[in-house]
Amino acid sequence: MRILVVDREFLVAMEVETVLTEALACEVKVATLHTYIVELERGWFDVIVIDSGLIGGEAALRLRASGSGLVFTTLSVEDMDGLKGWDGITVVAKPFNDHHLVEAVKNAAQV
Repeated sequence: MRILVVDREFLVAMEVETVLTEALACEVKVATLHTYIVELERGWFDVIVIDSGLIGGEAALRLRASGSGLVFTTLSVEDMDGLKGWDGITVVAKPFNDHHLVEAVKNAAQV
């Protein structure tokens, strides 16, 4: 399984990478706000784990077009019930519960 992890904070993305590689047989690519569009253009990902604050505008169009399963992460309590226009996409709270994160990625990979 190939996973792209995108967060505003590189250290947070690295933590997600650690959790996922320890729990799953996967290859994880970490990207930033400035590099993830390029990563999407370069290759296919089974799942994209991305900070919900980074999904507006052109990025939203590219995420939808990617065909990848999605998992959103957030610090916002308001986003925990899901994001408008993104029905069915799991939202995982930061700081992460490792089990919830892994299960969300497994479920997104099956979509």
